[in-house]
Amino acid sequence: MKAERIFLAEGKLRPIWRFLLSIPMVLLAIVVAGALAGFVFAGAGQRGAVFAAQLFALGLLLAAFKLLTSLLDRRPLGSVGLAFCGRWYLEFGMGLGIGALMILSVGALEQLLGMAHFTVSSASPGQFAGWGVGLLVFLLVAAIDEELIFRGYPFQRLVDALGGAGRFLVGKVPGLAAFERLAEALGPAVAVALFSGAFGLVHLRNPDHTWLSTLNTMLVGVPLAVAYLRTRALWLPVGIHLAWNYVQGCGLGLPVSGIRMPFSFLRAEVGGSELLTGGPYGPEGGLLATAVIVAATVYLSLSRSIYLSREMRALVFGPAPVAASAAEAVVPREVSTEQANADQLNLK
Repeated sequence: MKAERIFLAEGKLRPIWRFLLSIPMVLLAIVVAGALAGFVFAGAGQRGAVFAAQLFALGLLLAAFKLLTSLLDRRPLGSVGLAFCGRWYLEFGMGLGIGALMILSVGALEQLLGMAHFTVSSASPGQFAGWGVGLLVFLLVAAIDEELIFRGYPFQRLVDALGGAGRFLVGKVPGLAAFERLAEALGPAVAVALFSGAFGLVHLRNPDHTWLSTLNTMLVGVPLAVAYLRTRALWLPVGIHLAWNYVQGCGLGLPVSGIRMPFSFLRAEVGGSELLTGGPYGPEGGLLATAVIVAATVYLSLSRSIYLSREMRALVFGPAPVAASAAEAVVPREVSTEQANADQLNLK
């Protein structure tokens, strides 16, 4: 009986065990995707093999999460956050706008401070169209992959597990009842810190990385996680992630985490303090990006236009009152009547 209570809750495997099971499955998906791409597309060149690995990883990650959600969560795959329902297109579009505004703000600050100069690329219209579309698809798949890995099923189950631990402490430790919401929010905060840290450490393999670039990459995981937690969908963080990378590398011609895109609409000449601009690593290695990331985090945390739709609430939590309470612990604001009515009109 004690063993059953350790592993099971309400007839399902506890979230912490589901989290631990998902980690090796994600790692296996990444390794198998790389091996498949190297075997099948050995003669396609490095870029072709990398894109193939990303596509294989996407398919394998979705298959792994389908297995986990069906067998362990007893919910559809869409509960991971890529369901085409509710406000998905609005959240994706909002993410594109926020991500583009963030990196354009960094570029504008660099130019205003005299540290960057941008000129139009001399590429032909055909090159603009071909490279522009090709890199957009490439970066979209990369953004979805990274969001599934760092804000997908493993992150979500750790949020559930640590949030449950917070509620347990509230019930067991005298004097914590007055801090119920704070105690429940600490669980998701720890999950955000752990996965944001992992997100930054993974980028240590990128060229020209510095201690600041690593800290900034960890820091940018926070607004992406907040974007998920506020909506319980991955469309908003995917949009932010895609627009940040695409506008940075293909629009402004700046390095993306130390990697230069083979094509850009503008050419950038950057000088001045690398502490501010990031130098060869790109804006993500500078303090100007730090300021923009912090500002974006505040906006995403407080904006009334970002909220959990009824469709995603049903997919992720279902009708159970206990699950609804968990949702409220990590979603900063309730859905107002006006927002709910607007959401209903958008669906008609």
